Amino acid sequence: MQGVQPPPSRIIQPSQFGGMVQSQHIGVMPSTNAVTALVLSIIGVIGAFFYGLGIVFSIPGLVIANKARAITTQIPGHPDSGMATAAVVISWIGVIIGGLYILAVVGLILFFIFAFESGF
Repeated sequence: MQGVQPPPSRIIQPSQFGGMVQSQHIGVMPSTNAVTALVLSIIGVIGAFFYGLGIVFSIPGLVIANKARAITTQIPGHPDSGMATAAVVISWIGVIIGGLYILAVVGLILFFIFAFESGF
């Protein structure tokens, strides 16, 4: 294997203070549950069309998404910030659709109860 060179190693720049090396601390981004929130939100929106039962997933998705969004707004450029924002929006859509379906189902049940009692 002639002519194959190993990959270049990390070049360290000496600083102006003789013999000292400048180093940059690479910060570790705190982890969030943005993926979990997004999955729960999507399940909630889909489930909202089944008699509003998706609200069971949308509300926990909204809580988790708000916690993830609080973490990502504190650190500019956090990789999960877009996903956390999307999870919040989708969760609210699921809560609204699920709530409307629940109101519609309860309203129809009450309408038929009163209609049959009045002899309609």
